[in-house]
Amino acid sequence: MYSMGWFNGSAVPLLVTLVLFTVTICDAVKTKHVKITNSLEKGQTLNLHCKSGDDDLGLQTLPPNASFQFHFKPSFITVTKFYCSFEWPGAFQWFDIYDNFRDGDYCGTCNWAVFEGHPCLWNWDTNNYDRCYKWND
Repeated sequence: MYSMGWFNGSAVPLLVTLVLFTVTICDAVKTKHVKITNSLEKGQTLNLHCKSGDDDLGLQTLPPNASFQFHFKPSFITVTKFYCSFEWPGAFQWFDIYDNFRDGDYCGTCNWAVFEGHPCLWNWDTNNYDRCYKWND
């Protein structure tokens, strides 16, 4: 007769704990939404190209005041980061549009406005684009 000696009554609580832990971790990784709006002051067209270590979202062309949106589930094993290049007449910049260390606890929906001087994140406390950052070097 086949024996399952390792799978006795004491193994059941361990398996239940493992299943609950896995479900909790997977549920904790909520979908993040990113919206990028062309807010260039001179009404210029904005070209942007966003990527992560796993995804290339392709080139997007935004007329004035238009937006591009994407969503994803951050990894709970590695640090999720999306970076974008931004180009408009006479300028080329790039920026980490989503960085789990910076944004993970702050926004489930990260609304960005791209200005010539800097990108700004919507501040849910003040209802304004006043969380502005420097472009990456």
